[in-house]
Amino acid sequence: MKLSTRGDHAVRVLLELASREDDEPVPLTELSERTRISPKYLEQILMLLRSARILNARRGASGGYMLARPAHELTVGEVIRSVEGPLAPALCASKTAHDPCPSYRCPDEDSCVMRELWLEVRDAISAVVDQTTFHDLAERNRERQAASRQMYHI
Repeated sequence: MKLSTRGDHAVRVLLELASREDDEPVPLTELSERTRISPKYLEQILMLLRSARILNARRGASGGYMLARPAHELTVGEVIRSVEGPLAPALCASKTAHDPCPSYRCPDEDSCVMRELWLEVRDAISAVVDQTTFHDLAERNRERQAASRQMYHI
Protein backbone atom coordinates (compact mmCIF):
# COMPACT_ATOMS: atom_id res chain seq x y z
CA MET A 1 0.00 0.00 0.00
CA LYS A 2 1.29 3.43 -0.88
CA LEU A 3 -0.30 6.32 0.92
CA SER A 4 -0.97 9.28 -1.35
CA THR A 5 -0.20 12.87 -0.45
CA ARG A 6 -3.89 13.37 0.24
CA GLY A 7 -3.92 10.52 2.77
CA ASP A 8 -0.74 11.72 4.43
CA HIS A 9 -2.08 15.26 4.69
CA ALA A 10 -5.40 14.06 6.11
CA VAL A 11 -3.56 12.20 8.88
CA ARG A 12 -1.36 15.25 9.57
CA VAL A 13 -4.39 17.55 9.87
CA LEU A 14 -6.15 15.19 12.27
CA LEU A 15 -2.97 14.87 14.34
CA GLU A 16 -2.75 18.66 14.52
CA LEU A 17 -6.34 18.90 15.74
CA ALA A 18 -5.95 15.98 18.17
CA SER A 19 -2.81 17.56 19.64
CA ARG A 20 -4.54 20.77 20.67
CA GLU A 21 -5.19 21.44 24.34
CA ASP A 22 -8.60 23.03 23.73
CA ASP A 23 -11.60 21.97 21.67
CA GLU A 24 -11.98 25.33 19.94
CA PRO A 25 -12.38 25.38 16.16
CA VAL A 26 -9.18 26.02 14.21
CA PRO A 27 -9.42 28.33 11.19
CA LEU A 28 -8.36 27.02 7.79
CA THR A 29 -5.52 29.54 7.58
CA GLU A 30 -4.05 28.40 10.90
CA LEU A 31 -4.33 24.73 9.94
CA SER A 32 -2.67 25.52 6.63
CA GLU A 33 0.23 27.29 8.33
CA ARG A 34 0.73 24.65 11.01
CA THR A 35 0.60 21.69 8.61
CA ARG A 36 2.31 23.47 5.68
CA ILE A 37 -0.46 22.42 3.31
CA SER A 38 -1.74 24.94 0.78
CA PRO A 39 -5.14 26.34 1.76
CA LYS A 40 -6.80 25.24 -1.51
CA TYR A 41 -5.60 21.64 -1.22
CA LEU A 42 -6.34 21.57 2.50
CA GLU A 43 -9.88 22.73 1.86
CA GLN A 44 -10.47 19.73 -0.42
CA ILE A 45 -9.16 17.34 2.24
CA LEU A 46 -11.25 18.98 4.96
CA MET A 47 -14.34 18.62 2.78
CA LEU A 48 -13.73 14.86 2.47
CA LEU A 49 -13.22 14.57 6.22
CA ARG A 50 -16.40 16.52 6.91
CA SER A 51 -18.44 14.35 4.56
CA ALA A 52 -17.03 11.28 6.36
CA ARG A 53 -18.20 12.86 9.65
CA ILE A 54 -14.66 12.91 11.02
CA LEU A 55 -14.55 16.70 11.26
CA ASN A 56 -17.10 19.36 12.10
CA ALA A 57 -16.94 22.94 10.93
CA ARG A 58 -18.22 26.11 12.50
CA ARG A 59 -18.86 29.27 10.50
CA GLY A 60 -18.23 32.82 11.55
CA ALA A 61 -15.51 34.90 13.13
CA SER A 62 -14.70 32.25 15.72
CA GLY A 63 -15.23 29.43 13.26
CA GLY A 64 -12.99 26.72 11.94
CA TYR A 65 -12.57 22.97 12.05
CA MET A 66 -12.66 20.56 14.97
CA LEU A 67 -12.81 16.82 15.56
CA ALA A 68 -16.32 15.39 15.30
CA ARG A 69 -15.50 12.83 18.01
CA PRO A 70 -12.88 12.56 20.73
CA ALA A 71 -9.38 11.71 19.46
CA HIS A 72 -9.42 8.35 21.26
CA GLU A 73 -12.41 7.31 19.11
CA LEU A 74 -10.83 8.22 15.75
CA THR A 75 -8.45 5.71 14.19
CA VAL A 76 -5.83 6.33 11.55
CA GLY A 77 -7.43 3.57 9.45
CA GLU A 78 -10.79 5.31 9.42
CA VAL A 79 -9.23 8.55 8.22
CA ILE A 80 -7.11 6.90 5.54
CA ARG A 81 -10.09 4.97 4.19
CA SER A 82 -12.21 8.12 4.14
CA VAL A 83 -9.83 9.86 1.73
CA GLU A 84 -8.10 6.92 0.00
CA GLY A 85 -10.65 4.13 -0.14
CA PRO A 86 -9.74 0.52 0.72
CA LEU A 87 -6.31 -0.27 2.17
CA ALA A 88 -5.77 -3.12 -0.26
CA PRO A 89 -2.33 -3.30 -1.92
CA ALA A 90 -3.88 -4.95 -4.99
CA LEU A 91 -7.30 -4.66 -6.58
CA CYS A 92 -8.27 -8.27 -5.88
CA ALA A 93 -7.66 -7.74 -2.16
CA SER A 94 -10.18 -4.90 -1.99
CA LYS A 95 -12.99 -7.21 -3.01
CA THR A 96 -14.92 -8.44 0.02
CA ALA A 97 -18.28 -10.04 0.62
CA HIS A 98 -19.62 -6.64 1.69
CA ASP A 99 -17.96 -4.62 -1.03
CA PRO A 100 -17.46 -6.69 -4.18
CA CYS A 101 -15.51 -5.03 -6.94
CA PRO A 102 -17.54 -5.71 -10.10
CA SER A 103 -14.94 -4.22 -12.46
CA TYR A 104 -12.28 -6.80 -11.50
CA ARG A 105 -12.63 -10.49 -12.21
CA CYS A 106 -9.80 -12.79 -11.14
CA PRO A 107 -10.04 -16.07 -13.09
CA ASP A 108 -8.82 -18.13 -10.12
CA GLU A 109 -10.19 -16.00 -7.32
CA ASP A 110 -10.93 -18.86 -4.93
CA SER A 111 -7.57 -20.58 -5.39
CA CYS A 112 -5.31 -17.66 -6.25
CA VAL A 113 -2.24 -17.67 -4.01
CA MET A 114 -1.46 -14.06 -4.90
CA ARG A 115 -4.88 -12.89 -3.70
CA GLU A 116 -4.27 -14.75 -0.47
CA LEU A 117 -0.93 -12.93 -0.05
CA TRP A 118 -2.48 -9.50 -0.76
CA LEU A 119 -5.27 -10.19 1.72
CA GLU A 120 -2.67 -10.99 4.39
CA VAL A 121 -0.81 -7.74 3.62
CA ARG A 122 -4.07 -5.76 3.75
CA ASP A 123 -5.02 -7.36 7.06
CA ALA A 124 -1.58 -6.62 8.58
CA ILE A 125 -1.79 -2.95 7.56
CA SER A 126 -5.35 -2.75 8.85
CA ALA A 127 -4.33 -4.23 12.20
CA VAL A 128 -1.87 -1.39 12.77
CA VAL A 129 -3.86 1.59 11.50
CA ASP A 130 -7.16 0.41 13.00
CA GLN A 131 -5.62 0.07 16.46
CA THR A 132 -3.87 3.44 16.36
CA THR A 133 -6.02 6.34 17.47
CA PHE A 134 -5.28 10.02 17.07
CA HIS A 135 -5.05 10.25 20.84
CA ASP A 136 -2.21 7.69 20.66
CA LEU A 137 -0.44 9.70 17.95
CA ALA A 138 -0.88 12.97 19.83
CA GLU A 139 0.65 11.38 22.96
CA ARG A 140 3.60 10.06 20.95
CA ASN A 141 4.03 13.50 19.44
CA ARG A 142 4.03 15.19 22.87
CA GLU A 143 6.59 12.70 24.18
CA ARG A 144 8.92 13.28 21.22
CA GLN A 145 8.62 17.03 21.52
CA ALA A 146 9.35 16.88 25.25
CA ALA A 147 12.37 14.64 24.67
CA SER A 148 13.75 16.96 21.98
CA ARG A 149 13.41 19.96 24.35
CA GLN A 150 15.46 18.32 27.08
CA MET A 151 18.98 19.61 27.15
CA TYR A 152 21.80 17.97 28.97
CA HIS A 153 24.67 20.10 30.21
CA ILE A 154 27.92 18.76 31.53
